[in-house]
Amino acid sequence: MQTTFAFALVLVGTSVLTVLASLLIFGALRGPGKRSAPPLGIGSDAAFLFDGQTLIDTNARGAALLESLRKDGTEGGDEWSRLTYFLAQDFPDLATALADLPLTRRARLVAGDDRRTELVMDWLDGALRFTVIDALAEDGAVVLDRLSYRALQEELALLRQITEAAPLLLWREGAQGQVTWANDAYLKRVTEAGEGTTMTWPLPALFPRAEAGPARRTGLPVPTGARGGAAQAGGQSWFDVTRVRGEDGMLVYALPADEAHQAERTKRAFIQTLTKTFATLPIGLAVFDRTRRLQMFNPALTDLTGLEPEFLLSRPGIEGFLNRMRDKRVLPEPRDYRSWARRLLDIEASGPGGEFEETWTLGSGQTFRVSANPHPDGALAFLIEDITSETHLTRNVRAEMETSQAVLNQLDDAIAVFASNGELLLTNSAFTQLWTLEGEESLGAVTLPEALANWREAGGEPAFWAQVAALARPGSGDGAPLAGSMTLADGEVLRVTARRTSTGAVMISFATTNPPAQQSPRAQVLRASA
Repeated sequence: MQTTFAFALVLVGTSVLTVLASLLIFGALRGPGKRSAPPLGIGSDAAFLFDGQTLIDTNARGAALLESLRKDGTEGGDEWSRLTYFLAQDFPDLATALADLPLTRRARLVAGDDRRTELVMDWLDGALRFTVIDALAEDGAVVLDRLSYRALQEELALLRQITEAAPLLLWREGAQGQVTWANDAYLKRVTEAGEGTTMTWPLPALFPRAEAGPARRTGLPVPTGARGGAAQAGGQSWFDVTRVRGEDGMLVYALPADEAHQAERTKRAFIQTLTKTFATLPIGLAVFDRTRRLQMFNPALTDLTGLEPEFLLSRPGIEGFLNRMRDKRVLPEPRDYRSWARRLLDIEASGPGGEFEETWTLGSGQTFRVSANPHPDGALAFLIEDITSETHLTRNVRAEMETSQAVLNQLDDAIAVFASNGELLLTNSAFTQLWTLEGEESLGAVTLPEALANWREAGGEPAFWAQVAALARPGSGDGAPLAGSMTLADGEVLRVTARRTSTGAVMISFATTNPPAQQSPRAQVLRASA
């Protein structure tokens, strides 16, 4: 028994010596130029050992963290990039601490927002060791059943896919405005803006820092290498940027708005063009929206109505607009003003098309033509045109025509005037007594060829009436007056004169040669052909 126990001790001693010899030989083989660091071992905190930016060792928890980061959509990066990107979200001062580490030899960073996470960095003869300490991990293990864990993993994968494939820029900003996370669209934009420079964390901010609130239109310079899209390279691309305050900072969404921006610019240019056009119109224009509030007016409206621009700029309702016009005495005074105003306010239901048109004769002597046209979207265009001069001209022309007719009626000769197209334009009382229009009561019922045929039948002299017909044709001779006579069936002789006026009309006059006491009381019939 003693021999057996001694033999066992010899075997154990031999094994220990063999291990020590192996370690010595391995250390000798590394040589003085190789960096050495203590092994990380097995612990509850994730630990990583880097030689420069090359991972040379990690423990089980660190390896699990790196595997999780590989599944987080960053397959193209190395372990250093994945880990520093992950740590920068909780430790904003990571880059500064890494730069000072060769001098300080050790750094300890604490995450904010009650995360109770710490990062310890040690400089070990050129090697760098990261230790991520989770203070909440002690006695804080969470047990999940397999189905719940799979559901969480599937939901996480779906959320990652949605954010990475979204056609808009998504990112998260820290307390100091630094970008701590971004989706693929944002990373692509940063890459294009950087023109091939190395991307480091935290990422540069593409948009200026702002407070949380509704969407704000912001422009970005288009990268030189960009192609396509609503904006051209070298110009501006536009985004509607919305910021939402979250627990870990600011969540920001930038929705492309090039088409909306262009549409708004086109709309503004169109409105400016309309405004310039309306400003030169002599017709007063007032446009009311669907709520019947004044939205647009032109200078002619203030000139015609005397309404103050300050009042119009206050966007009054149409009822207040009419009341102010009434105060300015630029409205007619109907017997029932309320009913009249209500009909204007209810213009859509006033008749087919809902149109309103009136002629207002004011006490000042002015005359307005007023029209209001509703639009399909509920707007109402109100137009006021000063037709005072036109009304006066019409009245003067009508008065001159009445005077000329009165003078013609005083003549004893029967006179008829035919237009260049042969229509009967004008007659006097003597003509009406001599010739009765048969069939139609209007002058246009009888034309010159029909009248000549009737007169040729009533009084003969076909050669004379042929000359009158030739006189009426444009370009026939010098247009010298023609004189002749015709004898009616009862023996009455009429002296006939035909001449062409400067306007191309033909005037034919009939004068009796009998003494007044011997004139026949019977009027001849002037028939129009069927």
